[in-house]
Amino acid sequence: MVTFEVDEVEEAREPPPMKLLGELVPDSSWMAPDAGTRVLDPEGAHPLLAAVHRAFAEHRPLVLSPDIIWLTLMQGVAQHVRLNAEALRSRLVRHEGQRRLSVRMDDGMSIQDVLSAFREQLREEVGPGLPRLLSCDFSTSTDIERMAGDVVLMDTFSPYFDYFVSCICGIPRVTLLGSPEDWRSIRRRIDVIAELDLSWWTASLVPIADELVRASEGRPDVGFWREIYKPQQAYGWDRFLGWIARLFPYVGSEGRFERRNPMLAVPHAELLAAEAKREGYARFHHSSGLKLKDVPALLSRVPLEAVMEREGTRELWSLEAGVMAVEVDGGGALVPRAGVLVRCGGVSVEQLVERILAEHEATRATSRGDAQGFAELLALQDRLHQATLFPKTRPWRLLPLQQQEEIEILLTWSTTDVRRLVDLPDGTVLALRTSSGRNPQVIVRLHADQLEPRPPLTDKELEDYGGPDAFLPSLPPLRSRERVEEIPVVGYSLVALLARALDTQGSTELPVLGMLAQEMAPWEDMPPPSRPEPRKKK
Repeated sequence: MVTFEVDEVEEAREPPPMKLLGELVPDSSWMAPDAGTRVLDPEGAHPLLAAVHRAFAEHRPLVLSPDIIWLTLMQGVAQHVRLNAEALRSRLVRHEGQRRLSVRMDDGMSIQDVLSAFREQLREEVGPGLPRLLSCDFSTSTDIERMAGDVVLMDTFSPYFDYFVSCICGIPRVTLLGSPEDWRSIRRRIDVIAELDLSWWTASLVPIADELVRASEGRPDVGFWREIYKPQQAYGWDRFLGWIARLFPYVGSEGRFERRNPMLAVPHAELLAAEAKREGYARFHHSSGLKLKDVPALLSRVPLEAVMEREGTRELWSLEAGVMAVEVDGGGALVPRAGVLVRCGGVSVEQLVERILAEHEATRATSRGDAQGFAELLALQDRLHQATLFPKTRPWRLLPLQQQEEIEILLTWSTTDVRRLVDLPDGTVLALRTSSGRNPQVIVRLHADQLEPRPPLTDKELEDYGGPDAFLPSLPPLRSRERVEEIPVVGYSLVALLARALDTQGSTELPVLGMLAQEMAPWEDMPPPSRPEPRKKK
Protein backbone atom coordinates (compact mmCIF):
# COMPACT_ATOMS: atom_id res chain seq x y z
CA MET A 1 0.00 0.00 0.00
CA VAL A 2 1.22 3.51 -0.76
CA THR A 3 -0.21 6.98 0.03
CA PHE A 4 0.88 10.24 -1.60
CA GLU A 5 -0.20 13.90 -1.59
CA VAL A 6 -1.81 15.28 -4.75
CA ASP A 7 -3.47 18.72 -4.44
CA GLU A 8 -2.74 21.46 -1.91
CA VAL A 9 -6.30 21.93 -0.68
CA GLU A 10 -7.82 22.06 2.78
CA GLU A 11 -9.03 18.56 3.53
CA ALA A 12 -12.70 18.10 4.43
CA ARG A 13 -13.22 17.53 8.14
CA GLU A 14 -16.91 16.71 8.33
CA PRO A 15 -18.00 13.26 7.11
CA PRO A 16 -20.30 13.21 4.08
CA PRO A 17 -23.96 12.14 4.42
CA MET A 18 -24.33 8.38 4.18
CA LYS A 19 -27.08 5.89 3.36
CA LEU A 20 -27.55 2.19 3.89
CA LEU A 21 -26.60 0.11 0.86
CA GLY A 22 -29.96 -1.65 1.09
CA GLU A 23 -31.71 1.70 0.48
CA LEU A 24 -29.74 2.26 -2.72
CA VAL A 25 -30.14 -1.29 -4.01
CA PRO A 26 -33.68 -2.34 -3.04
CA ASP A 27 -35.49 -5.59 -3.77
CA SER A 28 -32.43 -7.83 -3.63
CA SER A 29 -32.77 -11.30 -2.16
CA TRP A 30 -29.09 -11.41 -1.16
CA MET A 31 -26.16 -9.04 -1.36
CA ALA A 32 -22.56 -8.66 -0.30
CA PRO A 33 -21.54 -6.44 1.35
CA ASP A 34 -24.68 -6.62 3.46
CA ALA A 35 -27.60 -4.21 3.22
CA GLY A 36 -26.58 -2.46 6.44
CA THR A 37 -23.28 -1.20 5.02
CA ARG A 38 -23.12 2.61 5.15
CA VAL A 39 -22.15 4.14 1.80
CA LEU A 40 -22.34 7.34 -0.22
CA ASP A 41 -25.25 7.82 -2.61
CA PRO A 42 -23.66 7.87 -6.12
CA GLU A 43 -26.81 9.63 -7.40
CA GLY A 44 -26.92 7.72 -10.66
CA ALA A 45 -23.21 7.86 -11.49
CA HIS A 46 -20.79 4.94 -11.74
CA PRO A 47 -19.53 4.48 -8.14
CA LEU A 48 -15.86 4.81 -9.15
CA LEU A 49 -16.59 8.10 -10.90
CA ALA A 50 -18.80 9.17 -7.99
CA ALA A 51 -15.90 8.57 -5.58
CA VAL A 52 -13.44 10.52 -7.76
CA HIS A 53 -15.98 13.33 -8.27
CA ARG A 54 -16.77 13.69 -4.56
CA ALA A 55 -13.09 13.42 -3.57
CA PHE A 56 -12.26 16.17 -6.10
CA ALA A 57 -15.20 18.47 -5.35
CA GLU A 58 -15.19 18.08 -1.54
CA HIS A 59 -11.43 17.75 -0.87
CA ARG A 60 -11.58 14.18 0.41
CA PRO A 61 -8.83 11.55 0.19
CA LEU A 62 -9.32 8.69 -2.27
CA VAL A 63 -8.47 5.00 -1.94
CA LEU A 64 -8.18 2.78 -5.03
CA SER A 65 -7.68 -0.97 -5.12
CA PRO A 66 -6.54 -3.24 -7.97
CA ASP A 67 -9.91 -5.03 -7.80
CA ILE A 68 -11.91 -1.85 -8.46
CA ILE A 69 -9.79 -0.81 -11.44
CA TRP A 70 -9.80 -4.33 -12.91
CA LEU A 71 -13.55 -4.85 -12.44
CA THR A 72 -14.16 -1.53 -14.23
CA LEU A 73 -11.95 -2.56 -17.14
CA MET A 74 -13.51 -6.03 -17.35
CA GLN A 75 -17.03 -4.62 -17.58
CA GLY A 76 -15.75 -2.69 -20.60
CA VAL A 77 -14.40 -5.95 -22.07
CA ALA A 78 -17.76 -7.65 -21.43
CA GLN A 79 -19.59 -4.94 -23.35
CA HIS A 80 -17.07 -5.16 -26.20
CA VAL A 81 -17.62 -8.93 -26.46
CA ARG A 82 -21.38 -8.47 -26.47
CA LEU A 83 -21.16 -5.92 -29.28
CA ASN A 84 -18.77 -8.10 -31.32
CA ALA A 85 -19.80 -11.61 -30.29
CA GLU A 86 -19.64 -13.29 -33.69
CA ALA A 87 -16.40 -11.63 -34.76
CA LEU A 88 -14.73 -12.87 -31.55
CA ARG A 89 -16.44 -16.26 -31.32
CA SER A 90 -13.59 -18.35 -32.73
CA ARG A 91 -11.12 -16.76 -30.31
CA LEU A 92 -13.25 -17.28 -27.21
CA VAL A 93 -15.29 -20.51 -27.61
CA ARG A 94 -15.29 -23.71 -29.62
CA HIS A 95 -19.01 -24.03 -30.41
CA GLU A 96 -21.72 -22.35 -32.50
CA GLY A 97 -24.89 -20.87 -31.05
CA GLN A 98 -25.45 -21.05 -27.31
CA ARG A 99 -24.80 -23.79 -24.81
CA ARG A 100 -26.70 -24.11 -21.57
CA LEU A 101 -24.70 -24.29 -18.36
CA SER A 102 -26.69 -25.71 -15.46
CA VAL A 103 -25.95 -25.75 -11.74
CA ARG A 104 -28.11 -27.64 -9.27
CA MET A 105 -28.53 -25.54 -6.13
CA ASP A 106 -28.99 -27.95 -3.25
CA ASP A 107 -30.04 -26.99 0.28
CA GLY A 108 -27.21 -25.23 2.07
CA MET A 109 -25.45 -24.23 -1.15
CA SER A 110 -24.34 -20.59 -1.00
CA ILE A 111 -24.33 -18.01 -3.79
CA GLN A 112 -20.55 -18.19 -3.70
CA ASP A 113 -20.80 -21.94 -4.34
CA VAL A 114 -23.10 -21.34 -7.31
CA LEU A 115 -20.77 -18.77 -8.86
CA SER A 116 -17.76 -21.04 -8.32
CA ALA A 117 -19.62 -23.89 -10.05
CA PHE A 118 -20.37 -21.72 -13.09
CA ARG A 119 -16.75 -20.53 -13.18
CA GLU A 120 -15.53 -24.13 -13.22
CA GLN A 121 -17.94 -25.03 -16.02
CA LEU A 122 -16.70 -22.05 -18.04
CA ARG A 123 -13.13 -23.24 -17.50
CA GLU A 124 -14.07 -26.65 -18.86
CA GLU A 125 -15.71 -25.06 -21.91
CA VAL A 126 -13.15 -22.39 -22.83
CA GLY A 127 -9.99 -23.54 -21.05
CA PRO A 128 -8.37 -22.07 -17.94
CA GLY A 129 -6.60 -19.11 -19.57
CA LEU A 130 -9.37 -16.56 -20.00
CA PRO A 131 -11.15 -17.27 -16.70
CA ARG A 132 -7.80 -16.81 -14.94
CA LEU A 133 -7.08 -13.61 -16.88
CA LEU A 134 -10.49 -12.10 -16.11
CA SER A 135 -10.58 -13.03 -12.41
CA CYS A 136 -9.98 -10.87 -9.34
CA ASP A 137 -7.03 -12.64 -7.72
CA PHE A 138 -5.02 -9.80 -6.22
CA SER A 139 -3.55 -9.55 -2.73
CA THR A 140 -6.48 -7.26 -1.87
CA SER A 141 -9.20 -9.61 -3.20
CA THR A 142 -11.77 -10.84 -0.69
CA ASP A 143 -14.60 -13.29 -1.31
CA ILE A 144 -16.74 -10.33 -2.43
CA GLU A 145 -14.28 -9.21 -5.12
CA ARG A 146 -13.78 -12.80 -6.28
CA MET A 147 -17.56 -13.32 -6.56
CA ALA A 148 -17.93 -10.01 -8.42
CA GLY A 149 -15.23 -11.16 -10.82
CA ASP A 150 -17.11 -14.43 -11.41
CA VAL A 151 -20.30 -12.55 -12.37
CA VAL A 152 -18.39 -10.24 -14.74
CA LEU A 153 -16.78 -13.36 -16.25
CA MET A 154 -20.23 -14.86 -16.83
CA ASP A 155 -21.39 -11.55 -18.32
CA THR A 156 -18.43 -11.57 -20.73
CA PHE A 157 -19.37 -15.03 -22.05
CA SER A 158 -23.16 -14.45 -22.01
CA PRO A 159 -23.37 -14.22 -25.84
CA TYR A 160 -22.20 -17.85 -25.99
CA PHE A 161 -23.81 -19.43 -22.92
CA ASP A 162 -27.20 -19.44 -21.22
CA TYR A 163 -27.07 -19.70 -17.44
CA PHE A 164 -29.82 -21.79 -16.02
CA VAL A 165 -30.56 -21.90 -12.24
CA SER A 166 -19.07 24.74 -8.90
CA CYS A 167 -15.65 23.97 -8.02
CA ILE A 168 -12.42 25.01 -6.36
CA CYS A 169 -11.43 21.47 -6.12
CA GLY A 170 -8.81 18.82 -5.72
CA ILE A 171 -8.03 15.47 -4.12
CA PRO A 172 -5.80 15.88 -1.05
CA ARG A 173 -4.17 12.46 -1.29
CA VAL A 174 -4.55 9.09 -2.91
CA THR A 175 -3.94 5.65 -1.42
CA LEU A 176 -3.28 2.69 -3.70
CA LEU A 177 -4.03 -0.60 -1.99
CA GLY A 178 -2.25 -3.84 -2.77
CA SER A 179 1.31 -4.62 -3.77
CA PRO A 180 3.27 -3.37 -6.81
CA GLU A 181 2.91 -6.89 -8.25
CA ASP A 182 -0.91 -6.52 -8.21
CA TRP A 183 -0.64 -3.41 -10.37
CA ARG A 184 1.98 -5.02 -12.63
CA SER A 185 -0.47 -7.89 -13.14
CA ILE A 186 -3.11 -5.44 -14.41
CA ARG A 187 -0.52 -3.93 -16.76
CA ARG A 188 0.29 -7.37 -18.22
CA ARG A 189 -3.39 -8.26 -18.61
CA ILE A 190 -4.01 -5.10 -20.64
CA ASP A 191 -1.61 -6.43 -23.29
CA VAL A 192 -3.70 -9.62 -23.47
CA ILE A 193 -7.12 -7.96 -23.78
CA ALA A 194 -5.70 -5.84 -26.62
CA GLU A 195 -5.83 -9.04 -28.68
CA LEU A 196 -9.66 -8.92 -28.56
CA ASP A 197 -9.58 -6.12 -31.19
CA LEU A 198 -9.32 -3.60 -28.36
CA SER A 199 -6.06 -1.83 -29.24
CA TRP A 200 -8.06 1.37 -29.82
CA TRP A 201 -8.83 1.27 -26.06
CA THR A 202 -5.71 -0.29 -24.59
CA ALA A 203 -3.50 2.37 -26.23
CA SER A 204 -4.96 4.75 -23.63
CA LEU A 205 -4.84 2.19 -20.81
CA VAL A 206 -1.14 1.38 -21.13
CA PRO A 207 0.22 4.77 -19.93
CA ILE A 208 -2.36 4.84 -17.13
CA ALA A 209 -1.39 1.34 -15.97
CA ASP A 210 2.31 2.25 -16.18
CA GLU A 211 1.74 5.18 -13.84
CA LEU A 212 -0.30 3.02 -11.45
CA VAL A 213 2.70 0.67 -11.26
CA ARG A 214 5.13 3.55 -10.63
CA ALA A 215 2.87 5.05 -7.97
CA SER A 216 2.50 1.67 -6.23
CA GLU A 217 6.31 1.54 -6.08
CA GLY A 218 6.37 4.88 -4.27
CA ARG A 219 7.23 6.98 -7.36
CA PRO A 220 3.94 8.83 -8.13
CA ASP A 221 3.79 11.55 -10.78
CA VAL A 222 1.73 14.16 -8.91
CA GLY A 223 0.98 16.03 -12.13
CA PHE A 224 -0.59 12.88 -13.58
CA TRP A 225 -2.78 12.39 -10.50
CA ARG A 226 -3.94 16.00 -10.66
CA GLU A 227 -5.32 15.10 -14.09
CA ILE A 228 -7.44 12.16 -12.87
CA TYR A 229 -10.75 14.00 -13.12
CA LYS A 230 -10.81 17.68 -14.08
CA PRO A 231 -7.44 19.09 -15.06
CA GLN A 232 -7.41 22.86 -14.65
CA GLN A 233 -6.76 23.39 -18.34
CA ALA A 234 -10.02 21.48 -18.99
CA TYR A 235 -12.18 22.79 -16.17
CA GLY A 236 -15.70 22.60 -17.61
CA TRP A 237 -18.37 22.57 -14.96
CA ASP A 238 -20.49 19.65 -16.17
CA ARG A 239 -17.90 17.46 -17.88
CA PHE A 240 -14.72 15.66 -16.93
CA LEU A 241 -11.73 15.24 -19.19
CA GLY A 242 -9.34 13.48 -16.83
CA TRP A 243 -7.73 10.12 -17.52
CA ILE A 244 -10.28 8.26 -15.36
CA ALA A 245 -12.70 8.65 -18.32
CA ARG A 246 -10.44 6.40 -20.40
CA LEU A 247 -11.26 3.38 -18.25
CA PHE A 248 -14.63 3.19 -20.05
CA PRO A 249 -14.45 2.04 -23.71
CA TYR A 250 -18.11 2.62 -24.59
CA VAL A 251 -20.42 5.53 -23.79
CA GLY A 252 -24.07 6.27 -24.52
CA SER A 253 -27.31 6.41 -22.58
CA GLU A 254 -30.38 4.49 -21.43
CA GLY A 255 -28.80 1.05 -21.36
CA ARG A 256 -27.36 1.35 -24.89
CA PHE A 257 -23.66 2.02 -24.52
CA GLU A 258 -22.59 1.22 -28.06
CA ARG A 259 -20.59 4.31 -29.06
CA ARG A 260 -16.83 4.25 -28.66
CA ASN A 261 -15.62 6.74 -26.08
CA PRO A 262 -14.58 9.69 -28.31
CA MET A 263 -11.79 10.68 -25.91
CA LEU A 264 -9.90 7.52 -26.86
CA ALA A 265 -9.30 8.85 -30.38
CA VAL A 266 -6.85 11.48 -29.07
CA PRO A 267 -3.96 10.90 -26.63
CA HIS A 268 -4.52 12.36 -23.17
CA ALA A 269 -1.78 15.01 -23.39
CA GLU A 270 -2.92 16.21 -26.83
CA LEU A 271 -6.51 16.49 -25.68
CA LEU A 272 -5.55 18.57 -22.66
CA ALA A 273 -3.33 20.81 -24.79
CA ALA A 274 -6.19 21.46 -27.22
CA GLU A 275 -8.55 22.17 -24.35
CA ALA A 276 -6.10 24.62 -22.79
CA LYS A 277 -6.34 26.78 -25.95
CA ARG A 278 -10.02 27.42 -25.33
CA GLU A 279 -10.84 30.74 -23.78
CA GLY A 280 -13.44 32.27 -21.52
CA TYR A 281 -17.01 31.09 -21.55
CA ALA A 282 -16.55 28.18 -23.94
CA ARG A 283 -13.69 26.72 -21.90
CA PHE A 284 -15.62 26.71 -18.62
CA HIS A 285 -19.20 26.04 -19.71
CA HIS A 286 -18.71 23.88 -22.79
CA SER A 287 -15.64 21.79 -22.15
CA SER A 288 -14.99 18.68 -24.17
CA GLY A 289 -15.07 15.41 -22.31
CA LEU A 290 -17.81 13.26 -20.83
CA LYS A 291 -20.73 13.86 -18.53
CA LEU A 292 -21.32 11.46 -15.65
CA LYS A 293 -24.47 10.17 -17.33
CA ASP A 294 -22.54 9.26 -20.50
CA VAL A 295 -20.73 6.45 -18.70
CA PRO A 296 -22.46 3.10 -18.01
CA ALA A 297 -23.26 3.03 -14.29
CA LEU A 298 -24.88 -0.38 -14.49
CA LEU A 299 -23.60 -3.50 -12.81
CA SER A 300 -22.77 -6.59 -14.82
CA ARG A 301 -26.03 -8.51 -14.94
CA VAL A 302 -26.46 -12.16 -15.85
CA PRO A 303 -29.98 -13.56 -16.37
CA LEU A 304 -30.44 -16.97 -14.79
CA GLU A 305 -33.47 -19.19 -15.26
CA ALA A 306 -34.10 -20.92 -11.92
CA VAL A 307 -36.22 -24.08 -11.80
CA MET A 308 -37.95 -24.67 -8.46
CA GLU A 309 -38.20 -28.46 -8.62
CA ARG A 310 -40.30 -28.86 -5.49
CA GLU A 311 -42.85 -26.23 -6.54
CA GLY A 312 -42.71 -27.06 -10.24
CA THR A 313 -42.24 -23.37 -11.17
CA ARG A 314 -39.64 -21.21 -12.88
CA GLU A 315 -38.33 -17.79 -11.91
CA LEU A 316 -35.99 -15.28 -13.48
CA TRP A 317 -33.01 -14.55 -11.28
CA SER A 318 -30.52 -11.78 -11.87
CA LEU A 319 -26.90 -12.10 -10.73
CA GLU A 320 -25.44 -8.59 -10.49
CA ALA A 321 -21.93 -7.47 -9.60
CA GLY A 322 -19.32 -4.82 -10.16
CA VAL A 323 -18.26 -1.57 -8.52
CA MET A 324 -21.36 -1.12 -6.37
CA ALA A 325 -20.80 1.56 -3.74
CA VAL A 326 -18.51 4.09 -2.10
CA GLU A 327 -17.60 3.67 1.56
CA VAL A 328 -15.88 6.21 3.83
CA ASP A 329 -13.02 4.85 5.92
CA GLY A 330 -12.02 5.91 9.43
CA GLY A 331 -9.77 8.64 8.05
CA GLY A 332 -12.50 10.17 5.89
CA ALA A 333 -11.17 8.77 2.60
CA LEU A 334 -13.59 7.64 -0.12
CA VAL A 335 -13.23 3.95 -0.99
CA PRO A 336 -15.03 2.47 -4.04
CA ARG A 337 -16.24 -1.03 -3.18
CA ALA A 338 -17.15 -4.09 -5.20
CA GLY A 339 -20.42 -5.87 -4.51
CA VAL A 340 -22.58 -8.80 -5.55
CA LEU A 341 -26.34 -9.20 -5.30
CA VAL A 342 -29.08 -11.55 -6.38
CA ARG A 343 -32.60 -10.53 -7.38
CA CYS A 344 -35.12 -13.29 -7.73
CA GLY A 345 -38.83 -13.97 -7.90
CA GLY A 346 -39.55 -12.16 -11.16
CA VAL A 347 -41.66 -13.43 -14.04
CA SER A 348 -39.81 -16.07 -16.07
CA VAL A 349 -38.83 -14.43 -19.36
CA GLU A 350 -38.66 -17.80 -21.08
CA GLN A 351 -42.24 -18.67 -20.13
CA LEU A 352 -43.47 -15.17 -21.04
CA VAL A 353 -41.83 -15.33 -24.47
CA GLU A 354 -43.20 -18.80 -25.19
CA ARG A 355 -46.69 -17.58 -24.29
CA ILE A 356 -46.35 -14.56 -26.57
CA LEU A 357 -45.08 -16.69 -29.45
CA ALA A 358 -47.95 -19.17 -29.02
CA GLU A 359 -50.81 -16.67 -28.62
CA HIS A 360 -49.80 -13.50 -30.51
CA GLU A 361 -47.99 -12.17 -33.58
CA ALA A 362 -44.32 -12.43 -32.74
CA THR A 363 -40.91 -13.26 -34.19
CA ARG A 364 -38.31 -15.20 -32.26
CA ALA A 365 -34.85 -13.61 -32.03
CA THR A 366 -32.23 -15.34 -34.18
CA SER A 367 -29.18 -13.59 -32.68
CA ARG A 368 -28.15 -12.08 -29.39
CA GLY A 369 -28.99 -8.43 -28.73
CA ASP A 370 -26.20 -5.89 -28.38
CA ALA A 371 -27.45 -3.60 -25.62
CA GLN A 372 -26.04 -3.43 -22.13
CA GLY A 373 -28.61 -3.27 -19.38
CA PHE A 374 -30.82 -5.17 -17.02
CA ALA A 375 -31.03 -8.93 -16.90
CA GLU A 376 -34.71 -9.16 -17.79
CA LEU A 377 -34.36 -6.82 -20.79
CA LEU A 378 -31.31 -8.67 -22.05
CA ALA A 379 -33.10 -11.98 -21.64
CA LEU A 380 -36.20 -10.62 -23.43
CA GLN A 381 -34.36 -9.18 -26.45
CA ASP A 382 -32.22 -12.31 -26.76
CA ARG A 383 -35.38 -14.40 -27.17
CA LEU A 384 -37.86 -12.08 -28.89
CA HIS A 385 -37.15 -9.93 -31.95
CA GLN A 386 -40.51 -8.16 -32.12
CA ALA A 387 -44.12 -8.81 -31.21
CA THR A 388 -47.63 -7.38 -31.36
CA LEU A 389 -49.96 -8.47 -28.58
CA PHE A 390 -53.69 -8.56 -29.35
CA PRO A 391 -53.16 -7.27 -32.92
CA LYS A 392 -56.86 -7.21 -33.84
CA THR A 393 -58.24 -5.61 -30.68
CA ARG A 394 -55.74 -3.73 -28.48
CA PRO A 395 -52.36 -3.93 -30.19
CA TRP A 396 -49.33 -3.59 -27.94
CA ARG A 397 -46.40 -3.28 -30.36
CA LEU A 398 -43.03 -4.33 -28.93
CA LEU A 399 -40.41 -2.59 -31.04
CA PRO A 400 -37.35 -4.44 -32.34
CA LEU A 401 -34.08 -3.14 -30.97
CA GLN A 402 -33.26 -1.23 -34.16
CA GLN A 403 -36.49 0.80 -33.86
CA GLN A 404 -36.13 1.67 -30.17
CA GLU A 405 -35.50 5.39 -30.58
CA GLU A 406 -33.99 7.64 -27.95
CA ILE A 407 -36.29 10.45 -26.79
CA GLU A 408 -34.98 13.64 -25.18
CA ILE A 409 -36.83 15.04 -22.16
CA LEU A 410 -36.21 18.70 -21.36
CA LEU A 411 -35.30 19.62 -17.79
CA THR A 412 -34.78 23.10 -16.38
CA TRP A 413 -31.03 23.21 -17.00
CA SER A 414 -30.28 19.98 -18.79
CA THR A 415 -31.93 17.00 -20.48
CA THR A 416 -32.44 13.30 -19.88
CA ASP A 417 -33.12 10.52 -22.39
CA VAL A 418 -35.54 7.62 -22.43
CA ARG A 419 -35.74 4.70 -24.86
CA ARG A 420 -38.95 3.87 -26.71
CA LEU A 421 -39.91 0.22 -26.13
CA VAL A 422 -43.65 -0.31 -26.72
CA ASP A 423 -46.35 1.54 -28.72
CA LEU A 424 -49.78 1.23 -27.09
CA PRO A 425 -53.18 1.30 -28.87
CA ASP A 426 -54.30 4.51 -27.15
CA GLY A 427 -51.56 6.64 -28.74
CA THR A 428 -49.13 6.45 -25.84
CA VAL A 429 -45.64 5.03 -25.64
CA LEU A 430 -43.84 3.04 -22.95
CA ALA A 431 -40.21 4.12 -22.62
CA LEU A 432 -37.29 3.10 -20.43
CA ARG A 433 -35.09 5.29 -18.28
CA THR A 434 -32.09 3.76 -16.52
CA SER A 435 -29.85 4.91 -13.68
CA SER A 436 -27.94 3.39 -10.81
CA GLY A 437 -30.16 5.07 -8.25
CA ARG A 438 -32.96 3.86 -6.03
CA ASN A 439 -34.99 2.57 -8.99
CA PRO A 440 -32.42 1.44 -11.59
CA GLN A 441 -34.98 0.99 -14.37
CA VAL A 442 -38.16 3.04 -14.70
CA ILE A 443 -40.88 2.61 -17.31
CA VAL A 444 -42.58 5.90 -18.19
CA ARG A 445 -45.57 6.69 -20.38
CA LEU A 446 -45.41 9.39 -23.05
CA HIS A 447 -47.96 10.70 -25.55
CA ALA A 448 -46.90 9.94 -29.13
CA ASP A 449 -48.49 13.17 -30.42
CA GLN A 450 -46.15 15.13 -28.15
CA LEU A 451 -43.03 13.71 -29.81
CA GLU A 452 -41.19 15.74 -32.44
CA PRO A 453 -37.83 15.52 -34.24
CA ARG A 454 -35.02 16.82 -32.10
CA PRO A 455 -33.65 19.93 -33.84
CA PRO A 456 -29.96 19.88 -34.79
CA LEU A 457 -27.45 21.89 -32.82
CA THR A 458 -27.56 25.59 -33.62
CA ASP A 459 -24.48 27.49 -34.79
CA LYS A 460 -24.24 29.06 -31.32
CA GLU A 461 -24.37 25.61 -29.65
CA LEU A 462 -21.71 24.29 -32.03
CA GLU A 463 -19.53 27.30 -31.22
CA ASP A 464 -20.00 26.75 -27.49
CA TYR A 465 -18.96 23.11 -27.87
CA GLY A 466 -15.79 24.15 -29.62
CA GLY A 467 -16.85 23.91 -33.27
CA PRO A 468 -17.85 21.00 -35.53
CA ASP A 469 -14.56 19.18 -34.91
CA ALA A 470 -15.05 19.04 -31.13
CA PHE A 471 -16.51 16.06 -29.25
CA LEU A 472 -20.21 16.64 -29.79
CA PRO A 473 -22.97 14.99 -27.76
CA SER A 474 -24.90 12.11 -29.27
CA LEU A 475 -28.31 13.61 -30.00
CA PRO A 476 -31.51 11.57 -29.73
CA PRO A 477 -33.69 11.64 -32.86
CA LEU A 478 -36.83 12.64 -30.94
CA ARG A 479 -37.81 15.14 -28.26
CA SER A 480 -40.94 15.19 -26.10
CA ARG A 481 -42.88 18.39 -25.52
CA GLU A 482 -44.14 17.01 -22.18
CA ARG A 483 -42.55 18.37 -19.03
CA VAL A 484 -40.72 16.00 -16.73
CA GLU A 485 -43.25 16.81 -13.98
CA GLU A 486 -46.07 15.61 -16.26
CA ILE A 487 -44.59 12.24 -17.27
CA PRO A 488 -45.95 9.33 -15.21
CA VAL A 489 -43.97 6.32 -14.04
CA VAL A 490 -46.05 3.18 -14.68
CA GLY A 491 -43.68 0.41 -13.72
CA TYR A 492 -40.21 -0.81 -12.86
CA SER A 493 -40.22 -3.97 -14.97
CA LEU A 494 -41.18 -4.28 -18.65
CA VAL A 495 -41.61 -8.04 -18.27
CA ALA A 496 -44.10 -7.48 -15.43
CA LEU A 497 -46.03 -4.96 -17.54
CA LEU A 498 -46.19 -7.38 -20.46
CA ALA A 499 -47.39 -10.18 -18.19
CA ARG A 500 -50.08 -7.83 -16.88
CA ALA A 501 -51.14 -6.99 -20.45
CA LEU A 502 -51.49 -10.70 -21.29
CA ASP A 503 -53.64 -11.28 -18.21
CA THR A 504 -55.90 -8.24 -18.85
CA GLN A 505 -56.46 -8.72 -22.60
CA GLY A 506 -54.29 -5.75 -23.48
CA SER A 507 -55.78 -3.20 -21.09
CA THR A 508 -53.99 0.15 -21.14
CA GLU A 509 -55.15 1.08 -17.63
CA LEU A 510 -51.75 1.13 -15.97
CA PRO A 511 -51.04 2.31 -12.42
CA VAL A 512 -49.30 5.64 -11.91
CA LEU A 513 -46.49 5.06 -9.40
CA GLY A 514 -45.14 8.61 -9.41
CA MET A 515 -43.70 11.17 -11.80
CA LEU A 516 -40.42 11.08 -13.68
CA ALA A 517 -39.29 14.27 -11.92
CA GLN A 518 -39.23 12.34 -8.65
CA GLU A 519 -36.75 9.82 -10.12
CA MET A 520 -34.16 12.42 -11.10
CA ALA A 521 -30.91 12.62 -9.13
CA PRO A 522 -30.00 16.14 -7.94
CA TRP A 523 -26.86 16.33 -10.10
CA GLU A 524 -28.84 15.66 -13.28
CA ASP A 525 -30.41 19.13 -13.44
CA MET A 526 -28.11 21.64 -11.78
CA PRO A 527 -27.54 25.26 -12.88
CA PRO A 528 -24.01 26.10 -13.96
CA PRO A 529 -21.94 27.30 -10.98
CA SER A 530 -19.84 30.43 -10.81
CA ARG A 531 -16.44 30.36 -12.44
CA PRO A 532 -13.84 28.36 -10.49
CA GLU A 533 -10.88 29.95 -8.77
CA PRO A 534 -7.44 28.84 -9.92
CA ARG A 535 -6.17 25.59 -8.44
CA LYS A 536 -3.21 25.95 -6.10
CA LYS A 537 0.05 24.40 -7.18
CA LYS A 538 2.50 22.68 -4.89
